[in-house]
Amino acid sequence: MALPPKIIAVVGPTATGKTAMGVSLAQYLNSEVISADSQVVYRELNIGTAKPTEEEMEGIPHHMINRVDPVETYSVARYEKEATVILERLLTEGKTPVVVGGTGFYIRALLESHFVPDVPPDEAFRQEMSRQSATKGAEYLYQLLQEKDPERAEALHPNDTFRVIRALEIIHQTGQTVPKASEAKLKPFDVIWIGLTYVDRDRHRARINERIQAMLEMGWLKEVELLLKKYGPDAEALKVSHGYPEWVQYLQGDRTYEDALEQIQINIHQYSRRQMTWFKRNPSMSWQYVDKLEPASLIKRGIDCVGKALE
Repeated sequence: MALPPKIIAVVGPTATGKTAMGVSLAQYLNSEVISADSQVVYRELNIGTAKPTEEEMEGIPHHMINRVDPVETYSVARYEKEATVILERLLTEGKTPVVVGGTGFYIRALLESHFVPDVPPDEAFRQEMSRQSATKGAEYLYQLLQEKDPERAEALHPNDTFRVIRALEIIHQTGQTVPKASEAKLKPFDVIWIGLTYVDRDRHRARINERIQAMLEMGWLKEVELLLKKYGPDAEALKVSHGYPEWVQYLQGDRTYEDALEQIQINIHQYSRRQMTWFKRNPSMSWQYVDKLEPASLIKRGIDCVGKALE
């Protein structure tokens, strides 16, 4: 009986150095990287999504980046379908794929289980939910989802109205939430899990704030301004990507700069905690602590961990 193919997964909360670790492991394995990040699928959103630059990629092919225009919606089901094609190609070529990202639902869909029900769109339901969102606010729909499916809500941004409505639509049509990984058909992979995080939460919070400031210095606000002019405030990416909705509100005069920045920091800190809650559930995770080692030593630990697992 053939052994299941091995795949490397580098996961963890935001601002922990997953890109650098993924590139180093792909170089070590002579392989390629598959992104599992719901933000970087959008073209033209570069700075605020921390999309890897050509320099950061160091010549390693990166997949599942720049897949759609900012006006398009992008579902986990579509991600699973498109990323699986790439994953299977790499395996066929005899390579060990390196999956890198922090979007739990994307990672689960690609590596762990088929869990997205084949539920056709219900346009009447969607229109009604959109109407309620317009009159009562996106937070109202998010609270509904929290009541009906807290695990799915935990993985979503409250402003991600499309995915919130989709989750509610599945419940409306099937009477059930999106199946949990343990209830779904498992995929035949042997995943080597590398998790990056901080021991000191205060240091992690400071690192996130530093990263936000660095993005602003790189021209994040100008990027949002250009996207707003080109696509308008209702572009999907500007509603669901971290920090972009707040900067749109600032640019439209609906909130102050200081208030927008503070809210972005709060939202990203909260998202980071949700990511950790998600990944801590995985008993196979090999956690590496970025505030306990120098970057070179951290990379070496990751390579050693993968090397032993592949022996």
